Amino acid sequence: MAIVIAVANQKGGCGKTTISMNIAGALAREGNYKVLLIDADPQASAMQWRRNSEESALPFDIQPFPHPLLHKEINKLGANYEIVFIDCPPGGGGSSAPSGDVSREICLSALRAADVVLVPIRPTPVDYHASHTLLPMIRDVAFLNEKLKVFIVINGKATGRTKLGEQAISFASDLFQIEGAYIRVLQNEICTRQSFAQSPLEGKIVVDFDGTSKAADEIRNVTEELVQCLVNANEAQLTSAV
Repeated sequence: MAIVIAVANQKGGCGKTTISMNIAGALAREGNYKVLLIDADPQASAMQWRRNSEESALPFDIQPFPHPLLHKEINKLGANYEIVFIDCPPGGGGSSAPSGDVSREICLSALRAADVVLVPIRPTPVDYHASHTLLPMIRDVAFLNEKLKVFIVINGKATGRTKLGEQAISFASDLFQIEGAYIRVLQNEICTRQSFAQSPLEGKIVVDFDGTSKAADEIRNVTEELVQCLVNANEAQLTSAV
């Protein structure tokens, strides 16, 4: 049975698709896992990425499924895979969102289907506030699924030294807490780099687009840390880091 990783955040533009595609790619290309990415975002950014790709350029499969039935269909969708990523739509996290909001219902379904929630956050006050509104939904799902793991990854960090950047991990660790839930901020971070913007135009992941770049190294480091965290948390199917 596949491990399911939902990549989610209330705020658009935080890099969910970039994180989903590149970590899925690193696991498939360098970790030799059989990986499926489910594009659950009605904007279909992951599917557009694939359309830019030459035949078989991506080392994993992509399937669109922007519907609030993921938790019911996930076993069928992920039957032939070791790891399934769900690229969630933006929005839908706040408690004030109407119950009929499509993005909210898709996001909730993805969280219910997940073993792991990966939350990419840009290190700005606006992004921290917007991302924090996802916590009530995660709290409700974690109450029903005590094995749910939540990992925060700092994404889009400035390459130079800034106060926000230097304090990003400690600030996120203090802000993103849910009593009784397993939440951890990853120590490896991802910076704003041209390779992340250029690689989707060619339909590639960064480890294929420029394997010696700092962007590729950052993806490898985050992926390795994520896998090691899962190993340490007794996620049985992932037995070694990439």
